[in-house]
Amino acid sequence: MRPSKPAMATSADASPTLWRVLLWPHVRRLLGMQPFWALAFAAFFKSMEMASPSHSAVPFSFLHYLAGNLIGALTTLSVAAPLWFWLARRQWQRSEPARLRHEQDGMYALLPRPTLLALALTVYLISAPAAYGLWILYLDAIGAWTAERASQASLLIAMIFHGFSMLVIFVVDLFRVKAQILHRRAEQVQRLHAQAQLQRLQAQLEPHMLFNTLSNLHARIDTQPAAAQDMLAHLIDYLRATLSASRVGSLALKDDMAHVQDYLALMQVRMGDRLKVRMDMAPEVRDVPLPPMLVQPLIENAIKHGLDPLPEGGELHIRAFRENDLLTLQVRDTGRGWASASDAPPHPGHGFGLSCIRERLMASYGGAASLHVASAPASGEPASRGTTVTLRLPLRHPLVPIPSC
Repeated sequence: MRPSKPAMATSADASPTLWRVLLWPHVRRLLGMQPFWALAFAAFFKSMEMASPSHSAVPFSFLHYLAGNLIGALTTLSVAAPLWFWLARRQWQRSEPARLRHEQDGMYALLPRPTLLALALTVYLISAPAAYGLWILYLDAIGAWTAERASQASLLIAMIFHGFSMLVIFVVDLFRVKAQILHRRAEQVQRLHAQAQLQRLQAQLEPHMLFNTLSNLHARIDTQPAAAQDMLAHLIDYLRATLSASRVGSLALKDDMAHVQDYLALMQVRMGDRLKVRMDMAPEVRDVPLPPMLVQPLIENAIKHGLDPLPEGGELHIRAFRENDLLTLQVRDTGRGWASASDAPPHPGHGFGLSCIRERLMASYGGAASLHVASAPASGEPASRGTTVTLRLPLRHPLVPIPSC
């Protein structure tokens, strides 16, 4: 019998994972800002030296201050990183609330404030004299550490400057982390709002369609049993697909179109020859991911407001194709459209269904997606009348999933 494999370490005690979670993102963020801070502090300290009444005849150059700030930053990070990781890992492993605080409020919420202050003071007392000593060694190595400069250098002043630099960088980084957290929370709120809108849309779409379908099914059971059986099969497929769509954040276009086909099959049973459907989907866009139930509300609007009110019905044309770096989804009906300019809504495309789609597009794609509505009056020729709704989605934009509960 083969020995069982040891259980994998959980996220609370897996060292490689903790290193990536607790240490590397923060070190990378601080290192990325160090060139800017080194230049800023070098210019600041040089200007202070030049403005001082006791300005030396052998001043330190801008490059000397720049090297000193880079040495100070690297020394501080070299001292702070292992101490931070040791304390953060202990807190992470011992306290589940601490892990939640780190996830919700960032790195500075992981440790208690007294521990964080003690850590900062320890790092300062170790790194300040060490950085000063390394700076002197650097100046001596390049031949810039002269007796005149040695007489005007001071460990106390260096420690004051080092503490000032640490304080400024810490405060700015603290606000930066908090701004990122607030931005992330705003995105979460937007996604939750879009999720609630999707659920509200589903709640409006499904009961109305379900009652109509069941009523037609009841009327056909005795007179048209084959048609009733076919209708029931489409209804089962539709409800199964709707349930699946409510549990995922995105799905392939071909799967969303399969859901649409089940819905259209039910509508064709009810409307008969009054509803004609054409569906064209380019092969290269079949597997493009998109938010679920993005097309069906457009089709329901087209049938409910455009085709169903006309005694003769009309045609529904659904297209999906690629335009440069955009996926274009177009739903066009030959329905009644807007009888005149006065009948057009004041803000076309801002009814609940389309407004919900706009908000979901904004939550998923930002401002990179668009929705456009155009309509021609019913008095025109059948080929030119009706309403056209066009969705354009970026193909290369990362899709932010909006899962349903």
